[in-house]
Amino acid sequence: MERMDVDKKTEKKKSKSKGELPPHLEERRTRVILDNISPAHGQSYDSASTFARMGFDNTFSLKDFKENFQINIISQSDDELVFDMIGIDASIANAFRRIMLAEVPTMAIERVFIENNTSVMQDEVLAHRIGLVPIHADPAQFVKRTNFDATAAGTSFDTIVFKLDVTCKKNPNAPSDGNAPPDQLYINDKVYSGDLKWEPVGAQAEIFADNPIRPVLNDILLVKLRPGQSIKLEAQAELGDGYTHAKWSPVSTASYRLMPDISILKPIMDDEAEELKKVCPMGVFDIEDLGKGHKKSVVARPRACTMCRECIREPKFQERIRLARIKNHFIFSVESTGILPATRIFREAVEILINKCTTIDKELSKLSVR
Repeated sequence: MERMDVDKKTEKKKSKSKGELPPHLEERRTRVILDNISPAHGQSYDSASTFARMGFDNTFSLKDFKENFQINIISQSDDELVFDMIGIDASIANAFRRIMLAEVPTMAIERVFIENNTSVMQDEVLAHRIGLVPIHADPAQFVKRTNFDATAAGTSFDTIVFKLDVTCKKNPNAPSDGNAPPDQLYINDKVYSGDLKWEPVGAQAEIFADNPIRPVLNDILLVKLRPGQSIKLEAQAELGDGYTHAKWSPVSTASYRLMPDISILKPIMDDEAEELKKVCPMGVFDIEDLGKGHKKSVVARPRACTMCRECIREPKFQERIRLARIKNHFIFSVESTGILPATRIFREAVEILINKCTTIDKELSKLSVR
């Protein structure tokens, strides 16, 4: 409820400086309305003259943007960040999302030199699986490799080297019972990401002494072996971004949704209030005790709403509940693969977007006015 109040104050401040629209047009400008069939008013109204006949100035104002723009952290950890971004257009929110997915650089395995592979898995499939293992290494310590000769050795500034050498053998101490699981019958019957051993190049051992380079997770299964089968290879990691291949993406997912705005237009009382609370699978509605045996429905947790619309499937509730989303209030969820902390991924995305805008500004300034 507190977030709803902030949004209403923001809209009031804006309406005073730019004029006011009739309620039905203001709703169309700021909300996406959902009914039983489909959403309505999903488009953005970017043109300065869209509401000119109504005396409303729809021109973008940098001053208003600075006053109204907000970022509120809801929860954060190394692996996940949830925050609200308020006061921007969907195009800018989507730019942040796409940059986090595809433009924040990381280190990932690009070259795999297989010396021996007698497993049942083909070389190219094994190389592909190894390439998808996230590598814990600070990308700021590396530069992009410029020598693309596959046989050329990399340097300590552009390459990380891993070695894998595993052979499966029978376990001499295995139970005589033939029904024992493979991990008791054999040694090294499963090859995991943790079997990739980092071999420092140049001064990397000193540079990364406090935070050694390694796979993010040690229990990612790469391949299964049986006695007599072995794998011996060298893997080289390089700097790249998600545009080139998804293995360089620092996030497992980066998504956003619009903030729900749920309103009870007509009071829902007593038994109907109990029914409404039960019908919502996300617990959006709660019950307020009015005393004297009466109670009414209230919107308690609007953020939890997924717009499943179960609450308006009953005809008696359709005209009494309004489901909407706020067009300029985005709930972001960023989940890191573990290569970088989620907060750093977002900060780097902001820096990349700033650099893009700076580049465009410089290029435009070079154009002569005719």
